[in-house]
Amino acid sequence: MSKEKLKKKFAFIQEQFRSKLNEIRDTLEHKSSKGSNVEQIIREFITTYLPAYNRIGQGEIIDTDGNTTSQLDVIMTNEFHPNINDLSQPSLYFIEGVACAGEVKSILSSKDLDTILKNCLRYKELNLHISRTMIIHSNDSDMKRFIEKRPYFLFAFESQLTIETIAEKVTEYNTLNCPNIWQQIDAIFLLDRGSLINCGDGKGSLQLRDTQGKSIPGYTMIPINQYPNVLFDFVTWLSMVVKKFTLHENILSYYLLKGQGF
Repeated sequence: MSKEKLKKKFAFIQEQFRSKLNEIRDTLEHKSSKGSNVEQIIREFITTYLPAYNRIGQGEIIDTDGNTTSQLDVIMTNEFHPNINDLSQPSLYFIEGVACAGEVKSILSSKDLDTILKNCLRYKELNLHISRTMIIHSNDSDMKRFIEKRPYFLFAFESQLTIETIAEKVTEYNTLNCPNIWQQIDAIFLLDRGSLINCGDGKGSLQLRDTQGKSIPGYTMIPINQYPNVLFDFVTWLSMVVKKFTLHENILSYYLLKGQGF
């Protein structure tokens, strides 16, 4: 399928998402039920458009030191995560077997954004066991952000905040709490506002360029009135930041043998 056909397909699905959100609002009374339904929409969408070995679940993520995340709406595993999770229910995942994680909101508020940025930092501070036998398929810029750590996103169907306000709040939070690029939220996708994508130092595999063709570091806003196809941005971003590597050992061994003298 060509790029233009993909864009048209995602634009059509984007309109379907808006219709589904209206249907959920009209038919469900409880806020928790509405939230669960929009989360499932995104999990099913990612399942459809990413490789089959990227299983999509929800729940918490743990590292070998026992540190855990808050409950996350989307957890995408890589091919090395053991097949032990019930994807229909919140479950516990091992960080080494996680390819990407994110949170989903039907309507994003200022309070929601503050909580999500804190949750992101907690996720980014998990300690991954990096095996000496790993074969890594990545450039140096992406190594710290997407291999030693794993990407994290926010997806919202609607936002009470403008994309400009969100960019300001993210920048302020990062200045106070996340001086290192690898600690920061990697992307925000808002169906009614546009996208905010963190290109890091501008030397990674995902680069956005200015009119002179120069790579732009840091966050770049893509307002909805300039480029309305947010879902296309979302899938493109996922495809670029989920990195490939090869492991020659079972990641469960990092947890089963912890503290056993091996």
